[in-house]
Amino acid sequence: MKFSLSAVFLTLLGATSTLAAPASTSSLDKQFGIVSSHSGNIHVHLRTFEVGQSGHVYLSKYDNSDGNPHFNLKNGELFHENKAASIDKDGALVFESSGSPVSGFEAKKENSQLYELSLNNDYPVACPVPNTNDVYQIYYGKGNGNADCTYIYPLAAFP
Repeated sequence: MKFSLSAVFLTLLGATSTLAAPASTSSLDKQFGIVSSHSGNIHVHLRTFEVGQSGHVYLSKYDNSDGNPHFNLKNGELFHENKAASIDKDGALVFESSGSPVSGFEAKKENSQLYELSLNNDYPVACPVPNTNDVYQIYYGKGNGNADCTYIYPLAAFP
């Protein structure tokens, strides 16, 4: 499954015309990719979530990412490759089989192809990975302490 940036952009434009506040759901019935939205930062805007070999989530191919940005949402838990999302001690979003699953993910329908994802009504921050060129990692909370961390809106995008 590949995500075209132009298709996502056009879908985002359609999402801005939604007038009614859509209902949230804690489960989606098919796999999706996650795209970040933050129009003020070219390093994080319209970037796909990539899961590295360590299980950490980045907005670029990094840490030998598996190239399989497919996710599922079931009963408030977010999954990648049958591993539930957890938050590590630093607040980083991570998918590991040994992690303690975090619950509270919700998807709010924006249009027929996009859902805005939140965790307990909060959104993640994308923080630069030290000593890299434009690689950002996903955190919940304050991030990694870098002043260049920025809030993003994750969007579940269906092909």
